[in-house]
Amino acid sequence: MKHLFLFSSIIFLSGMLSACVTSPKPGSPEAAIKIAQEVKEEKEEAVEQIVSDIPDWCLNMPSSNSALYACGDGNSLNLSMARTSANLSAKRQLADMIDSEVSSRMEDFLSSVGTGSNEQIKQESKIITKNVIKEAKLSGYKQVQAEAQNIGSKYHIYILLEYPIGQANQALVNQ
Repeated sequence: MKHLFLFSSIIFLSGMLSACVTSPKPGSPEAAIKIAQEVKEEKEEAVEQIVSDIPDWCLNMPSSNSALYACGDGNSLNLSMARTSANLSAKRQLADMIDSEVSSRMEDFLSSVGTGSNEQIKQESKIITKNVIKEAKLSGYKQVQAEAQNIGSKYHIYILLEYPIGQANQALVNQ
């Protein structure tokens, strides 16, 4: 009986000590660090889940000599808003393929601080690239794939659009 009591006491005390070691005191800097780490891990897991759930047809879009393809995605608390966002994202990509202009410029700045042997030169460079998508007529596109997923309380929609390149559209694409 004494051995059972002693054994039970040792298990109880070791459990209490391990609880003290693994759980920082609420409100302490260690508790705040632990909470921040848990939040970071949850966000990383959510991102990994999103990436692993992207449909294959969105990552490896079809290719064709007679059509252009674009995959758009959108997320929202509202299903209709998520679908509209995904559709517009795909249309924007199609418009970019059909008629866009890219311009780029580089700015280089030199400045001097101090005089004589104490002079210090500071150099800063910027490269600015701009992609302008002109108005593109996208009549005739069709949705070939769609998938809805939930991420927490939000809807995440993927839409694959196909834009056939007919004779009229081919001239615009070639332009």
